[in-house]
Order: sequence, then C-alpha cells, then structure tokens
Amino acid sequence: MLAIVPSATLHGLEGRFIRVEVDVAPGLPGFTIVGLADAALQEARERVRGALRNAGFVHPPRRITVNLAPADQRKAGASLDLAMAVGILLGSEQVTPGPARLALIGELSLGGEVRSVPGVLPMVAVLARRGLRRVVVAAAATDEARLVEGIEVIGVETLTDAVAAIRTSRARRVPPAPRRIELVEATAQSDGDPPADGVAGFGRASGPDLCEVRGQVEARRGLEIALAGGHGLLLIGPPGSGKTLLARTIPGLLPPLGDAAALAATVVASAAGEGPIAELRRRPPFRSPHHTISYAGMVGGGPNMSPGEITRADQGVLFLDELPEFGRDVLEALRQPLEEGRVAVSRVGRATVFPARFQLVAAMDPCPCGFAGNSERACTCPVLVPDRYQRRISGPLRDRIDLWISMPRVAPLALVRGPDPEGSAVVGARIAAARAIALGRPSAALNGRLSGRALRETCVLDRGTERRIVALADLERASGRGTERLLRVARTIADLAGSFAVTEAHLDEAAWFRSADMRLAAAEVV
Repeated sequence: MLAIVPSATLHGLEGRFIRVEVDVAPGLPGFTIVGLADAALQEARERVRGALRNAGFVHPPRRITVNLAPADQRKAGASLDLAMAVGILLGSEQVTPGPARLALIGELSLGGEVRSVPGVLPMVAVLARRGLRRVVVAAAATDEARLVEGIEVIGVETLTDAVAAIRTSRARRVPPAPRRIELVEATAQSDGDPPADGVAGFGRASGPDLCEVRGQVEARRGLEIALAGGHGLLLIGPPGSGKTLLARTIPGLLPPLGDAAALAATVVASAAGEGPIAELRRRPPFRSPHHTISYAGMVGGGPNMSPGEITRADQGVLFLDELPEFGRDVLEALRQPLEEGRVAVSRVGRATVFPARFQLVAAMDPCPCGFAGNSERACTCPVLVPDRYQRRISGPLRDRIDLWISMPRVAPLALVRGPDPEGSAVVGARIAAARAIALGRPSAALNGRLSGRALRETCVLDRGTERRIVALADLERASGRGTERLLRVARTIADLAGSFAVTEAHLDEAAWFRSADMRLAAAEVV
C-alpha cells in the first residue's frame, strides 16, 4: 500500500517541501530510500526500524521503498525520520489516518522519542506557504514552530504521540502565543526596520558595561560613531590596552532589532541549531570566532550547506580578535559580503545565497610581540616583521574598514583615579537616536550602507565642504570607495551632533579616525 506524508528539509536558510512516499509491497524484506538522500537520511532506516519496534509497533517484513520527492533535489539531515516512520505505519495499515492532513517534522531516537532538528522555523514556514494547516513537531520545538502564522502546531514527545495525532487529527492544544508574526520571507533584510522597544534594554546584555573602559576617550568615541552608523572598525594597540574589553561592551550598546530584522536573525539562529527558540531574537547577534576558523566555517557550506559565522552575525556584529592571525583566504572572503550584504556558496550539485549584513569590528596588535611603536617598551620583533605582520591585511580589506582607532597603554593612575566614564545606557541612547535619524530619511538605511547619489543627497554638502572632502581625500590618497566611506562616517558624526548638514568639523573628525598617523600611535594615556 502507498502512503504519502508531507514533510520538509532544510537547504541553507530555506525550508524545502518534501513528499515522503512510502510503498509497502509484498516481496523480499528490505528498506530502500531513494531521492538523493545524504548519509544521515540513509541511516534513518536503522533509526526508524528501532523506533517502530521499541514504540510497540511492527516493522513489516516486506519490501519497503521510500521516495523523497522531488527526486532531483538533494536532501540532508534527519527531519524526515518521523514522516518515514508514520508512512510505514500507514502503508502497512497499522494506523488509520484521521480526516485532516498533517505534516510531520522530527528526528527519531531508537527508543521512539521525537527530537527537534535545526531549521524548524523555515521548514514550518514553507509548509504553511504550501497550504498545510497542521504540522507535528517535537515538543521541544513547539514554541519555535508557533512563530509561523496560519498553521496549527502539535507538539509530541514520542512516536506513539505522533500516531495518536494522526489517528484523531487532534492533540493537546498549546496555549496561544503572546505574539505571532507572519513569516513571509525567511531571509528578509531591513536596515529601515525601527527598533522594537526604543532604547529600552541598554546595559542589560551579557558582557561588561562601557563604564568599565577607562582612559580610552578616543576609542570610546570611535566605537560610538561606528555603532551609530554601522561602520567597520579596527582597534589597534599593545596587549592589555583594552581592545577586547571595549569590543565586549557592544551587545549592551546596540538597540533591539525591529520585526523584520529580528525575524531574519531568528531564521538564521534556527537554521544554525541555536535552540531552543521561544520567541523572535530581538538582541543583535554578536559573533566572535577564533582565528583558527576555516574558510567554510566563516563563509558557510559544508555537507549540509550550513550558515557560516558571517551569516550567523547577520543583523549584528562580527568581532575578529587578533585579525592578522586569521587565514588569508578567510579574510579575503569578507570582501564581497561587506559590500553586498550577502554571500553565494556553491558546492557540487548545490548552491545557495546566505544573508551577511554584518558590521565588522576587529582588533589587532601592531606586531607579533605587540609593542611596535611603543615609547616605553621596545619591540623585540626582527626588522621588517612588524610591516609584514600588518600587510597580512590586504589593501582591499583595509579600504573597507571605516574607522581605525589606536588604543595605547593606559597609565595605572587613569585606572584608579577619577569618576567613572559614561556607561552603556547613556551611550546606547545616543546610538539609538542617531540610528533613528538615519533610518528616518528616504533611504531608510544606516549611514554605513549608503553610497552614490543617496549618500551625496544625505550629506547636504556646500562648496566649502566639497573642497574640504577633496583635500582630505587627496591627502590620504583615498580611493573612490575610501572617499565615500569618509563621507559616511562624517554623516554619522553629524547625526550624533544633531546636525542637518555635514560640516568641515565633521569631515575633519572622520578623517582623523582614518588617518595613517593614528594607526600605530602608542602615546601613553595619563
């Protein structure tokens, strides 16, 4: 007998609708899975066989053929286990289905427990778009699945519970969620989506408060500008100067994500298996991979086309500590995503596009020993080694970093004397206000994303400021991209000051943060 059970798999960040067709026919006993199934799906034969037996059902001694349609698409993961097991029960007439059509998503253990799988949110979304109105998922994934509007979610803990839902088309109803959002596009991107809760929540994120960073006035100012406009930022300084501490304050400075951005971040978290997910991820992601990360780990891909770190940082911040220590291919792979906000990954027989709208924040020592240019401690590196160390960051990647901030050694007296500087709540409020100004313009984008005509119209330059930008660009020998980035930073500085137009003072401050004289300065902070 033939049984057809709707289900779904994950491809990149997208759910794919799959028809699990199970034919239980007379013949020599066997269990065959066709339809371009990967190794995990092929191993489902043993999981399904054990789950059926240990749940009290009979694995029919017949010829069982499972076809995963459409047959020309590769399938990966264990999300089809539950559908295959129920299909066998239906095909062998051990279970009689109820009047309603149900889709099933879940992995099976040998004992018959139903386990959650990565990507429940986009998989349930694709089922809803295909017109299905009920879906059975693992109980642990119920809250995540219920973020999708227009489909009833039935949470089960065992295969026996799933069979009961199939027989009756009813199950224990979960209380209504406090808020549900229609999932229209899994990879939606929106710089123009306003924060959900204004400036509420600043300083409550895990990590240090900005008031703990003492004696680094220029660095604190540069971080505020970078976060207000979504600009790339590089922190340079000797060991112990507070580079990593400053970067760790970022989660407490960023405003909550709006609906569209939170939805995009939640879909990425779901596909990456960052569960459990009970609500939309309002807090911007903050990713900090180790410098030994591989190319595939940074960009994405692998056997299951999993999202990489640049995608997991989508709508948030990617922090790369010890920047020159990362592999050259890993760093060069950042160039396209920084410009386009997405990355295309192609493998044999498969291709997908991952979102990658992240803000790059990086930190580095000036040389391997960390003391090149230091007035108090001599550099122990051989001649030319500091220069070679810095050149590990290519020119095109340097050109994509808007602000270069020197963080010299802080004098001990500055750490113990004087009042605390401003904390995350105060600075975060200014950042949120500046972002609101940028997002309120017709471009509806953060300044770090502006270019061309939109950037020129936003800056409102007069003749004097035009001459000043030309002079500064010539002085720094800036490329066309570098000149635009100078304008973007100046626009953000003007927004923080509440200025309608960009002035020469704003341009001068923006140029100072990009000047070569700052990059390896190591003057002591008193």
